[in-house]
Amino acid sequence: MRKVVMSLLVVSLFFSGLCFMGKQAMATIDVMANRQLVILADTQLLDDYRKPNSIVGSISGMQMVEIACGFQDSKCLAKTGDIEYIQIKTWMGDKWIKDDDKITAGGYWETDRVITIVEDMKLYDQPNAGIYTKDTPPVETITPQKVHVTAKYQDLYKGAHTARSMFEAPKWYRISTEEGEKWIENPFIPEDYQKIEIPSDRIIKLTGSETLYDYPHEIAGKGIQAKQGVVQAVAYCFYAVPIQNDVWYKIQTDDGTLKWVRAFPISENESGPLMAFNLANEKITLRTATRYFDIDGDASRSLQNWLQPGSYVADKINNGWARVQTPFGWKVVNLDRAPLERPQGITEAKELVKLTPDTITYYFPLAGEILHGAGTFNDQEALSFEKWISPQGIAWYHISTYSGIVWVPEKPITQD
Repeated sequence: MRKVVMSLLVVSLFFSGLCFMGKQAMATIDVMANRQLVILADTQLLDDYRKPNSIVGSISGMQMVEIACGFQDSKCLAKTGDIEYIQIKTWMGDKWIKDDDKITAGGYWETDRVITIVEDMKLYDQPNAGIYTKDTPPVETITPQKVHVTAKYQDLYKGAHTARSMFEAPKWYRISTEEGEKWIENPFIPEDYQKIEIPSDRIIKLTGSETLYDYPHEIAGKGIQAKQGVVQAVAYCFYAVPIQNDVWYKIQTDDGTLKWVRAFPISENESGPLMAFNLANEKITLRTATRYFDIDGDASRSLQNWLQPGSYVADKINNGWARVQTPFGWKVVNLDRAPLERPQGITEAKELVKLTPDTITYYFPLAGEILHGAGTFNDQEALSFEKWISPQGIAWYHISTYSGIVWVPEKPITQD
C-alpha cells in the first residue's frame, strides 16, 4: 500500500510540475499575489501602451520594480492585439513596459555576504529564466568552497498565486569567481541553517541503514553509513526543499564528530531512525534539569517538578518522551523541550531587573510561550536569582512575580 501511495504521489508531483512549466510562458501577472517584477534585460518605458512610439526611456536589468496598481486592481494590466503590458512605478512616474520574456515575477536583491558551497554546482552566466532560458545546462562547475555573494534572485512565474508556487520558485545567487560573476541555482547554505537549529535531547534508535551527512542536506556520495544503536540528539532542524519538508537530527558519533540523519526516509530503499521503542532498563542521560510528568503528552507549563541532570534508568522511548525511574516512581520526561526550558549555561545571579509596561515575560527562555504580555507591569524592579546568556548574547533573568516564576529578557525579543 505504501508503495502505491508513493507512486501516486510521484506521478501527481510530476504532472503538477508539467503544469507549472506550461503556465510559465503564457501566464499573466497575478496582481493579487505579486507586487514586484524583475527586469532581466533592457526594457523600454512607454508613456502610453496604446502608442508604441511613446518611448520615454528604458530600464536596465537586472533590477526589481514595483507594479503600479494596488491589490485587487487590474488597471495596471493592458493588452493591444497580442501584446500585453504592465504599468510599473518609475522615477518618472507610472510607466508601461511590454510583458515579455525580459520580465519575470519574483524578487531581486543586491547583497554582500559569504556563504559555503558544500557540493559541486553548475555556473551560469545568467539565471536560467525568461530571456536567458537555455535547454542545455552549462558545463562549467564550481567545487565546494566559500564564495562571495553579490545578489539573490527568486524566479517566480507570473501566474503564481499560491504559497506552494512561491516555495518551489528557484533561488539564484550571483557569486564572484575567477572568471567573473556567475550564477548558481538553489545552493544549500549551511550558514542559514546554523541559525535555525533547535536544541533537542531526543533519543533515537539507528537501524544501521541510515546515511549520515555533514549537513542537514543529502549530497550524493558524501554520506557514511550509520552504526546500529541508540543515540541522543543535540539538535534538529527543518530543511525546506521543493515538494517536501525534511526533518533532520544532529547526533554525535563514536569518534566525537557531529553528523545529521534524516528523520523520515524519502526512499523505500532506506529506513529512518526509530522514534518509539522499548529499552531494557538502560540508562539515559538528562543533560539539564528536566520537568517530569505522570503521562506522555502532559506538558502543562504550570507544573514545576524537576529532575536534576544525570543518568536515569529508562524502559521506553516515545517520540521525544522517555519513561524513567525516579525517586518518585516511574515518570516521563519530554526530551525535546528539556533544552528549551532549561538551556545549559544558567548561572546564579542577584541582579536587579527593571520591569516596565512594555515588559513581556516567558515561562521558559527558548520555548517562546508568553506568561505576561505587555501592559502587565508598572515601572518597578525585581531581584533575579538566575541568569542565562543566549547564543545571540541576550541576557535572560529568572525572577519571581505575583503570579509565578518567570523568565524575562533584558530587551524585547523580535520574531524573525
